[in-house]
Amino acid sequence: MSEHPPGYEAEQPVDLSKPVAYQPPPAPEPTAPDSKPEEPQKAPETVYGLVTVANVQPRTFKSTVARKLYAGLEPTHANVRLWNGVGAIRLDGLVIADMPADPRGTDWRRQSWTTDQLVLPVPDDLQAARAAWWMLDQLEAEGRSDLVTTAIVVGIRTGARRMLARKIAKTFGARTAGVVRVDLPGGAAPDEDETRWELLVAAVSHALGELTSRSRPAMLPPRTPNQVVHFDSRRHGKAANQ
Repeated sequence: MSEHPPGYEAEQPVDLSKPVAYQPPPAPEPTAPDSKPEEPQKAPETVYGLVTVANVQPRTFKSTVARKLYAGLEPTHANVRLWNGVGAIRLDGLVIADMPADPRGTDWRRQSWTTDQLVLPVPDDLQAARAAWWMLDQLEAEGRSDLVTTAIVVGIRTGARRMLARKIAKTFGARTAGVVRVDLPGGAAPDEDETRWELLVAAVSHALGELTSRSRPAMLPPRTPNQVVHFDSRRHGKAANQ
């Protein structure tokens, strides 16, 4: 039996005639933070303006488009409101107007005359496309060609008429600022699905950033904070909103 404790034989002798280099202990590895530091939130943008969602033809998803625009713009803009387009409205921020459908074309002209940005829903339906094209013709004839060239068309594709949907995108895209395609298979628009509307919200948000550089017709005053816009059914929009 060995007189040394277990493991003694495995120890190597140390040569004391050689200097021993000092080796500092390894530095502890930095621990990863539990969560990334929060980025500073961007202040909501203040825009004084009226965005009109309109189509004289009923059942064009007009109200759905207005609600989705409100939901998408509200987090990034100050004082965003959704309005039904009736009576008068104070522009103390950004107003999304869901204009009533009017096949006879009386109310929508009066209400759309003073708008700053036109959003035109056009589903893959022939009557809706013809109604939207007629609206653009009337706006040009009445002196609001600026609304036509800056209009954003929402090409809603239900899958019912694919060839018509492609034609709408081509013809309206050549006349307006652009066509944003939104797929609503079967005409269903789930409330919880916001991703399919992101391109439209981005397009309208970009257009709002250019409002101050646009030229308005001489008969319309420039936008000012807290401006009240009246829609008097007894008067034409040209006179009622000066």
